[in-house]
Amino acid sequence: MKKKLRIFYLALFLSAFFLQVQQCLSITRNSDVDSSKTSSRIAIAAVGDSVTSEISKRAGRAPYYLVFDGNGVFLKSVKNPSQDRGRGASSGVVDLLKKESVITVIAGKFGDKMKNQLKANKIEYHEHAGDAKNIVETFIKNKRSKK
Repeated sequence: MKKKLRIFYLALFLSAFFLQVQQCLSITRNSDVDSSKTSSRIAIAAVGDSVTSEISKRAGRAPYYLVFDGNGVFLKSVKNPSQDRGRGASSGVVDLLKKESVITVIAGKFGDKMKNQLKANKIEYHEHAGDAKNIVETFIKNKRSKK
């Protein structure tokens, strides 16, 4: 009977130990995901969904937003849900940028309402023309040289 009890307690101890290890690993993996979300992301208002797309002339009505990480690596393309909105397109875009953890946005032109909303949400904005990938690379290079 004592032998069975020892085996039972040993099994209980080992299962608790492995459960604790699994939870620690899960927390580590989740924190890695969260830290990637908070990295310095850049969004480009674009006319298409690829990195070679031209920058949209109008930030609030851009068909797509291309999201890059702080090193210029393309992460994803997001369709602008506010593109066809009658009024308040800038609010929808700013919400999208916040959801994507963007800290810098680039477009051809920004309206006054959108500029104010971006400032209020501490999102930098820059006006540029050209294709998305080249502008992001130039922007990052210039930012690094200023440091």
